[in-house]
Amino acid sequence: MTLELSPLRTFTARGGNAYSYICIPPTSRNTTLLFLHGFPSTLNDWVHQIRHFSSEGYGVIAPDLLGYGGSSKPSEVDQYRLRAMSDELIELLDHLKLQTVVGAAHDFGATLLSRAAAYHPSRWESLIFFAVGPPKLGTPFDVDMINQMTKQFLGFELLGYIPWLADLSSQTVLEEHAEAAMSLLFCRDRKAWDEWFHPLGKMSDFVSNDRRVPIGEWYTQDLQKAHLEAFGSPDGYKGACRWYRMWKDNLFAPDEQGFEDVQLTQPVLFIVPSGPEQSMVQQQQIPSN
Repeated sequence: MTLELSPLRTFTARGGNAYSYICIPPTSRNTTLLFLHGFPSTLNDWVHQIRHFSSEGYGVIAPDLLGYGGSSKPSEVDQYRLRAMSDELIELLDHLKLQTVVGAAHDFGATLLSRAAAYHPSRWESLIFFAVGPPKLGTPFDVDMINQMTKQFLGFELLGYIPWLADLSSQTVLEEHAEAAMSLLFCRDRKAWDEWFHPLGKMSDFVSNDRRVPIGEWYTQDLQKAHLEAFGSPDGYKGACRWYRMWKDNLFAPDEQGFEDVQLTQPVLFIVPSGPEQSMVQQQQIPSN
């Protein structure tokens, strides 16, 4: 399978950030889906969904999020605030003259989608979250507390990779050892994450020492090539590390003041991993009311 997708377009937001994206107009449906990728991905990782839904007549939009792929990679961590990026997504929809879309997002893309839905509720027909559900806004992120809790219950820190990724010095290491990082992040055997990804300090060890584990067959050679072109080059991980720094430092929190009681009114589909340790943490993120 070659990654033969529609030609990339470029949109520049009012603040100057440029976004690379794919846009396929609908042919026989009245609905357009907006796909937001997570870490460590680009719009290329939606290739199957882009092909499927466009072939069914739906419109499809898939951007490289800020800091990824062909989009701008600002150095200032403050530019990766969720409110600022949400507003720029809406600018893109305005540019395309789309009043409403179905949002479908994975990982950090889902984190962004939940905020965009809260800040701009009239722009969404429905919402689909993969792996990361919509939290109660205004909830601070405490990676140390989560790691201590999961260490107690699981025997290892579930988010042990975050402090290293949020340390901006990790960017160069990741770019220089992009194949090692890719093999871990898209590994064939899920147990490799329990050994090398989740525990505190282990991802740094794995990548810095250029280790390898087998990659899942589902992550094809074409996807691997596209991934290394995006992440194994200068500034490939620049944006990704700054997303994590923004998250670890709670730079999103001031913008959420006054939105603590927001409830999503659109239909929502939440698809959660089946692994018990991930399910436990995800369930704690979802409001009970």
